[in-house]
Amino acid sequence: MLVRNLLVLSLAATGCIYEREAVRADRPVESPPPAPAAETPPPSVDPQQGYQVEAPPPPPAGTEVASEAVFYERLSPYGYWTFVAPYGRVWVPSVGYGWRPYYYGQWVLTDWGWTFVSDDPWGWAAYHYGRWNFGVGVGWYWVPGRVWAPAWVSWRYGAGYVTWCPLAPPGVVFGYRHPAWVAVSEQHFTRPIAAVAVPAQRTYGVVTQAQPLAGPNATVGRGASFGPPVTGVARATGQQIRPIAAAQAVRPRPVVTPGANASSGGAMRSPRARPRPDREVARPAPPRAGQGWRASPPAQPGAVAPRSSPGGGSTGSAPRAAPPANAGSAPRASPPSSDGGSRGGGGAHATSPRTQ
Repeated sequence: MLVRNLLVLSLAATGCIYEREAVRADRPVESPPPAPAAETPPPSVDPQQGYQVEAPPPPPAGTEVASEAVFYERLSPYGYWTFVAPYGRVWVPSVGYGWRPYYYGQWVLTDWGWTFVSDDPWGWAAYHYGRWNFGVGVGWYWVPGRVWAPAWVSWRYGAGYVTWCPLAPPGVVFGYRHPAWVAVSEQHFTRPIAAVAVPAQRTYGVVTQAQPLAGPNATVGRGASFGPPVTGVARATGQQIRPIAAAQAVRPRPVVTPGANASSGGAMRSPRARPRPDREVARPAPPRAGQGWRASPPAQPGAVAPRSSPGGGSTGSAPRAAPPANAGSAPRASPPSSDGGSRGGGGAHATSPRTQ
């Protein structure tokens, strides 16, 4: 007892008192883990394809669209969208030097008349809806439209040749020296155009000799009469030409992801640059070395852009293009004459009986 008291006194003198903590022998109780939740993919996702959802298929040939938004996502992998006044949002394809619309493909007779069948996977949209224009600093750009047509082109025919150029927005004309014009011999009209087209430096002479088509041959509509006369083409080509359904000729190709090699499988045969992502800065695609049309120095197409009307709600104007480099002094676009061309032979009147 004495020893214990001495020990307590000595510990108290040093200021350190040790107390043994009581140890509880209670056993911890752990709750069982929750059962794993059943994982089911969303209804629109195919378990075999993971979570990559494909865009809905484009509208079939001959169908008008209710909104231009149907084009935005589907065309983005093949170019970029930008703003050009007074047209608003336009699409610029990623193409190489020398590219031009309605050139990489061929003409097929359908129940709508001569229909352009493109080599490009985006051809279902840009060749059958809307118009094309050219702007300095932008290049070729497509103005969306909602009305479907076998092709939005202006025709000239005669002297053994068929020529055409894309229809520009209302008020814009392409001069006969403009590289928008394409010409082929009538006997080669149904063949792939890029393989049989008249060289660019000779196109002007062919276009001026041909005459503009009028009446049913210039009218967009179902009836197999749009374009050059079928009897004349059949006689020149030695073929028996019968129309097929437009939906059979114009078949949209699947959309590729940005950066993918879109030319695999012959889907894209025209010279083109690497696809660009969607953006709002208007910069032309850089040319690729050794590609494109090298028959003449770089031409600056001479399309004249319309000025916005005072009540049109837009104060801007579309970019004006300089005259072609190989054309000397290119004539200015003038008001169209009654024969469908421009007065003085300087331009072609790009009109259509059905505006978009």
